[in-house]
Amino acid sequence: MTEPANSLSPNALSIDDRFVIAAALDRILYDDPDQFAAEDARLLRRMIPRTRTAWLRLGFRAESQGPSMTGRAAGVGDVKMDGDKKVTEGGVGESAVWRCGQYKISNHGDDLEIWQVMSDEFAEEPKGARLEFGPTGTPERLTFFQPKDLELRIPFTGIAVGLRLGGWQPWKKAA
Repeated sequence: MTEPANSLSPNALSIDDRFVIAAALDRILYDDPDQFAAEDARLLRRMIPRTRTAWLRLGFRAESQGPSMTGRAAGVGDVKMDGDKKVTEGGVGESAVWRCGQYKISNHGDDLEIWQVMSDEFAEEPKGARLEFGPTGTPERLTFFQPKDLELRIPFTGIAVGLRLGGWQPWKKAA
């Protein structure tokens, strides 16, 4: 394991520190399917600055479809043209995220939340994990994000309201 080259200020991680963090995350996530090295987890917890966590964290994603048209085209037959799709995302109570390699990571104190850069809670197949620590700071387990989606369709309209509830499922134990 490699220690950081310089001491961290609460607002910055050097490029070297980010490489060390990304390498430790790669080992934790990909080296062994059933366990991870506790020393790598402790290294991450020391290096990632702790962020303030809000007591309530909510995120939302709204999708709307513009008007569509149907008709007949000469030589083609029936055609349908869908309107443009608009997506709006936002959140409340989100904590600071550090970008390290292909990961976004937050230190909440009792856990480190890890997401792949192009993924989040709203992705079709979210790729998130949480590294959990016990009361004494000992790394205990790694869990992965497994969403539960609910959808409510309003009859006789094109409106659907979706709700994604996040859940963390067991994945690996500390070695």
